[in-house]
Amino acid sequence: MKNQYRVTKYAPSLRDATGAYAGEDWTSQSDIGRVFDGGMLSEAEYLKVENSYLSAMENSLDEAGIESLELKGLERHGAAGGGFLRGGNLSIAQSLEFARLALREEVWGRLVAPGRAYVHFGYDYYMYIGVPSKCERSIAIARDLGLFVEHFRSPYLRQAAFKEVAR
Repeated sequence: MKNQYRVTKYAPSLRDATGAYAGEDWTSQSDIGRVFDGGMLSEAEYLKVENSYLSAMENSLDEAGIESLELKGLERHGAAGGGFLRGGNLSIAQSLEFARLALREEVWGRLVAPGRAYVHFGYDYYMYIGVPSKCERSIAIARDLGLFVEHFRSPYLRQAAFKEVAR
């Protein structure tokens, strides 16, 4: 897939030589109430960023013409994510609901439209999107929302391919 992106709230200018983010920033919903870079993370600020990620995901999938995604490799943490117990095909609205839980570290899994698109979630509030088209409008919207969109292959693609072959 040619159009693969890493979507984050982390400025690329603050990455070290290995590509790791070197700034001090929050990485989880559980950080609400903690102080980062001189300011406390509020629930409102957290939700603003979370909604920006969901908007970036929704716009990219819409612009690429993706109407549903399949949930693969579901992992639940505690009681959360019960509605996704069986995995399978999800509408975009259901995919966004799953994405919210993934960003909150309540579930994990890969959202895929085999051979056409994917959305993966990584540690420390990273999101990876692969789509069949450049989605320039969606990238511009994500940047307007304060997110950084970089050409980047999901590190979970290799894991996904291995699991599919290993079955």
